[in-house]
Amino acid sequence: MKVSLYRILVLVAFLLCVGKAYAAAPIPNDMLLSAPESITAKKAPVQFPHGKHSNAGLECKTCHHKWDGKSEMLKCSSAGCHDQPSKKADMSFYKAFHASKAKQSCVGCHKAAKKQGNTVAPTSCRQCHPKK
Repeated sequence: MKVSLYRILVLVAFLLCVGKAYAAAPIPNDMLLSAPESITAKKAPVQFPHGKHSNAGLECKTCHHKWDGKSEMLKCSSAGCHDQPSKKADMSFYKAFHASKAKQSCVGCHKAAKKQGNTVAPTSCRQCHPKK
């Protein structure tokens, strides 16, 4: 009897520890995506329904492609990610959202979704950027 109770207590302690280790940070529902201060944006910031994307089954690493699954998630504008102000730079902030052939970009993913019959995913400038 003591051995069984001991095993149950060890198992419960293990599950509690594992649960805490894998507890994810809460996913924000809606976010406002705006260019960093170092970049002069010509269009209005974008209201981004983060929760909708998460609920649609999109994996975090689809957009947060540098995330290792453990550390804090960084913004696209974070140093070393898409912090280049020039639209032509490979790691530009603009390309992170607008590269039409990259599946990790908003426009690229939405265009691919449109080809598959998704009529909700916006692909035009005004659908994402309201007039200032």
